[in-house]
Amino acid sequence: MDQPQPDVITEAPVESPKPKSRLLTRLVIIICLILLLGVGISAYNLFIPVKTSEVIVRIRPGQSTRAIARELKSGKVIRSSIWFNVLARLTKSDKKLKAGRYVFGGNVNLIQTINRIKEGRSTLIHLTIPEGFSLYRTIREMEKIGIGSYDSLFAAATNPQLVKKLTGFDAMSLEGFLYPETYAFDIDLEHEQIFALMTRQFFQRIKAADLEIDDQKEFYRNLILASIVEQEAVKEEEKPLIAGVFLNRLKKKMKLESCPTIDYTLERQGIFKKQLSYDDLQIDTPYNTYKISGLPPNPICNPSASSLQAVYYPEITEYLYFFADFEGRNVFSKTYAEHINKQKLYDR
Repeated sequence: MDQPQPDVITEAPVESPKPKSRLLTRLVIIICLILLLGVGISAYNLFIPVKTSEVIVRIRPGQSTRAIARELKSGKVIRSSIWFNVLARLTKSDKKLKAGRYVFGGNVNLIQTINRIKEGRSTLIHLTIPEGFSLYRTIREMEKIGIGSYDSLFAAATNPQLVKKLTGFDAMSLEGFLYPETYAFDIDLEHEQIFALMTRQFFQRIKAADLEIDDQKEFYRNLILASIVEQEAVKEEEKPLIAGVFLNRLKKKMKLESCPTIDYTLERQGIFKKQLSYDDLQIDTPYNTYKISGLPPNPICNPSASSLQAVYYPEITEYLYFFADFEGRNVFSKTYAEHINKQKLYDR
């Protein structure tokens, strides 16, 4: 009797996905990635703050949303003028943006920026003048944050009548009297009012340092020397010693030979150098203390009270020379031969 044969089960061949199905899958993935990318870009532009230094942005009456966006983009307040326009229109803020002067800076995102302009909120502007900043660098900093144009600020700072009014001195400019400090003031203040605030701080700090102005001419000479000490000092504690060296040279009728006085001349030409050349030392200028005797005609920067104190109370020393070792200190010498030998050692 024949045995029944077991059924033979054969697997059906697995069909590979159809080309159309694969294409659809890829298309869905691409669309999802684009959507994710779009969401990411949107979130970045809308919610991530822009980190900037403070700047004043002026919005004029009747200025279009696009023009406002360009102003903000130019001031680096926003990342994208396109996104500003889009958000302003979507939130119907484009018709509610108010004219005025606004201070932006720090960490502000796009939504906060639009809300601030829509609500017409402006704040105080902050101006930081580091120790040793010259009048020219100070004015450049003021121009940078939108206080005014360089030319208008410079004209005010070099106006003899204004200088006399604010300081009481018959000086060429406010150089030396704009105390290095961080100031906060209303953005609507006039140039004269801002300079008055800074010079007032100067005299307050001088008084706090127990420095009396008995003789204006003597004080101004000390202010000039203090400005040179400010630029030469690498460490705060070296200031009295540096002042002592310069006073020794003045007593001996020696030229001061201070590189920062040449830097001051070059700076006004927009030239900044880490190290001066031999040709730079030959520049014909009343500020070149390698060629002139005595002090330059005015301060070369706005010094701190400690630099002026160092001139009034210098360290008694026999040193006549020094140079920067580029490691954070100055190297002092009593004689020229010693000075040259130490320079050779450091050059090695």
